[in-house]
Amino acid sequence: MHQLTEEILASREWRIRELEALKKIGIIALNEYPLKVKQQYYRMCIPYIYAHWEGFVVESFKLLITYLNNEHLDKKMVINELYTFSLQNVLKPLAGKQSFEQSYQFVERFVEDFDKELYIDTSLLSANSNLNYKQMTNILSKFGMENCLEGYKEDINQLVNQRNSIAHGENGIIIEEKHVSNKISVLQELFDSIILEFEKYLSQKMYLKR
Repeated sequence: MHQLTEEILASREWRIRELEALKKIGIIALNEYPLKVKQQYYRMCIPYIYAHWEGFVVESFKLLITYLNNEHLDKKMVINELYTFSLQNVLKPLAGKQSFEQSYQFVERFVEDFDKELYIDTSLLSANSNLNYKQMTNILSKFGMENCLEGYKEDINQLVNQRNSIAHGENGIIIEEKHVSNKISVLQELFDSIILEFEKYLSQKMYLKR
């Protein structure tokens, strides 16, 4: 197994331990509490579960960015998706209508940057606190990764939508113990799918042109 994959696997392990502890509290510690208190606890679990979802994804891809930067890769050798991603700050002046001055600034920065090795600023990676299915597939595409989460669109979007509703103060959402348990199980599957994709990506050096 690639060393970076092992680091991401370690991130998965401590997150799953915390999530399993969250589930046990709901089953054991709240056993004598009234239903409303239990539902309040289960509702509070959703933002916590989402935090681990976004945290795992952002941490994993930032570790990958650091790894790729440390490889000192020739830009002409990496896949176009990755090179384009690295140029996001350079390309910003071309957004919308641009003046000649903005076009000139772009060309100046592009020419100056062209012969340097690949470097990706970690700040370019953001989930925008809203890591839904579309956002996740966008992140995968920036690295030229295959969509390994195709069957989880509904699960991911439901988690994000419920988290947003609860975070914005809506208390009409009913969350039960089985919902929390199910979301934790799905999160384990998502983590495992991402880890397998990382291992393939790294071992086959899919960041390089064929």
